Amino acid sequence: MEVGFELDYIPHYSIQKKWNIGIIGSGFIIQECHLPAYQNAGYHVSGIASRSYENAKKVAEQFNLPRAYSSVEELLSDPNIDVVDIAIPPHLQKDIVREVAKHGKHVLLQKPMATNYADAKEIVDICEKAGITLLVNQNGRFDPAIRAAKDIIDKGYIGKPVLATIQLRFKPHWQPYQKEYERLMFLFMSIHHLDQFRYWFGTPDRIYASAAPHPGNEYKGEYLGAYHLEYDSGFLATAVDDGFTWDSPDFGVYYKIEGTEGVIKLNVGWPTSGPSKMKFYAKQLGDVWYAPNLSGSWFPGAFEYTMAEMLSSLESGIESSISGRNNLETMAMVEACYLSSQQKRAITIKDIIAHDYR
Repeated sequence: MEVGFELDYIPHYSIQKKWNIGIIGSGFIIQECHLPAYQNAGYHVSGIASRSYENAKKVAEQFNLPRAYSSVEELLSDPNIDVVDIAIPPHLQKDIVREVAKHGKHVLLQKPMATNYADAKEIVDICEKAGITLLVNQNGRFDPAIRAAKDIIDKGYIGKPVLATIQLRFKPHWQPYQKEYERLMFLFMSIHHLDQFRYWFGTPDRIYASAAPHPGNEYKGEYLGAYHLEYDSGFLATAVDDGFTWDSPDFGVYYKIEGTEGVIKLNVGWPTSGPSKMKFYAKQLGDVWYAPNLSGSWFPGAFEYTMAEMLSSLESGIESSISGRNNLETMAMVEACYLSSQQKRAITIKDIIAHDYR
């Protein structure tokens, strides 16, 4: 039996000022997620710049943006721009952030922040030294099912969490530049799941991970990844991210969280573009499965909230949960996955943060 259930999972913001947003990048994620979400929320995008002026112009026309800048430098030199939303390949982001910082603009940076922890930390240091606010577009934690699960956990409906699992079954549509990366699945896909685990349960104490290449050697980076998170409390979390699945009907991401008093099952809408769904069972609520009707989406809906986090943080002065400094712990988890898979041992997150491994 399944019935509806009310949960507090939709973020609420009260943004008072009109902030002028400049976009750097004109690829798929900007066109399919950032700009549709911003238009839906009523944010003011002043213009866009890209490596290709023609691409920037095309996107500006598509979304009726006031301006396509001829270069990134022209955008950064515009005194009316308050916030720069950057969505370019991660190996290029540090140099762009350095230029943005010189102009004193605040930054919303696409995840992953960089290709390794050390570069991510340098980005955070650049922004803090310049006195600008840095947030990372860690949008996976704003999916409605992910947030509803967080509310259920926090309210104690499933008792003490014991085990959480995630399974990704999907053939990713890698972009050409990603095929040249020596880091692939952990860096671009698993980072969402690592951050979702951290959002729900905090940063783990250590990680075990293993990885395998594409069997056809079509990619330089790992194509399959498995990782196991240990918490000193005794809680465990584990995930398998499979980019080499045969069964298209099984495409998706499947989550399960088990506690001493209940269980949560959820399936986010990605990559099918369907709605995110979840159901849960709690002993204290009776012998019944509850299936709340969730509104919103991960793509593109969550992108409205990551920008709202930026604007709200600027107005309130309160550090966001997706600040650059906070996101370093997610980047440390990614780094731990690579070190663990290479060294065949558990990696302590504190060691990553202390030693700035590359």
